Amino acid sequence: MWDKRKFLNWKWKFLLFVGPMLGISREMLAHGFITASNALVLKQKHTFKGEELLLLAPHCLQKDSCVHKITRHLENCRQCGGCKIGELKTLQEKYHCRLDVATGGTLARQIIKQYKPKGVVAIACERDLVSGMLDVYPLPVIGVLNKRPFGPCFNTDVDMDLVEQGLQSFLGGARG
Repeated sequence: MWDKRKFLNWKWKFLLFVGPMLGISREMLAHGFITASNALVLKQKHTFKGEELLLLAPHCLQKDSCVHKITRHLENCRQCGGCKIGELKTLQEKYHCRLDVATGGTLARQIIKQYKPKGVVAIACERDLVSGMLDVYPLPVIGVLNKRPFGPCFNTDVDMDLVEQGLQSFLGGARG
């Protein structure tokens, strides 16, 4: 019997092999994978308590010019409005979920392993979202792509409405 995680990994690698032959970029494949995975998670209609959820953000959401470094120390954030970390802290308080900031996929997986959430709303780039979703399967993850106006891993941004919708979907549509 096939292990579902191995099957998903095999399927992803197959798509990465076949996609370019069909003129489909890796980025487009990743978008499709994340969209399909989110749809499957939403179809399951999970209902968790806020305390059972993890909101996982990349450190690159913080502006590089900020002197209050927040990786592993979210309490350093002054919620000045210069980046989205303060808004994520507001969502954390509103929905009583755990918020963590990771410097990459390895730390993100360690955080998930340490806190064992029942659901995750993860913000990241295509590569990190796909690999993270595959690595933590069958844990339900809603992936929210970050925006990279200055390139990868530097002063990124995120649509806060999508983040909040992800949290609400795990809370049964609850609004705080």
